[in-house]
Amino acid sequence: MVGKDDVIFTDRLNHASIIDGCRLSSAKILIYEHCDVADAERVIKENIANYRRALLVTDGVFSMDGDIAPLDQLYEVCEKYGVITMVDDAHGEGVIGRGGRGIVDHFNLRGK
Repeated sequence: MVGKDDVIFTDRLNHASIIDGCRLSSAKILIYEHCDVADAERVIKENIANYRRALLVTDGVFSMDGDIAPLDQLYEVCEKYGVITMVDDAHGEGVIGRGGRGIVDHFNLRGK
């Protein structure tokens, strides 16, 4: 999805597997503060013009603290700036959303 000419915006507390995937992509990795939508927007706004393509990646439910990403608000920011949104919902499936359908369902973002 992304490579050396691209950027990934990632939550400071994303799971190690997400961090490893980001590193393997060869894209520039920029970190925003944990679950902080305003900081994510600031980092995106300040840097997006320097890259070909941009991806924001977040855990849905953070495994260490159980925090839920503000995915609805992150999605809005990503739409505003044309950033691809990716969520790792390994800890949200079966836990949140209707019938355990996960964070995308929880925030009514299915299909977006």
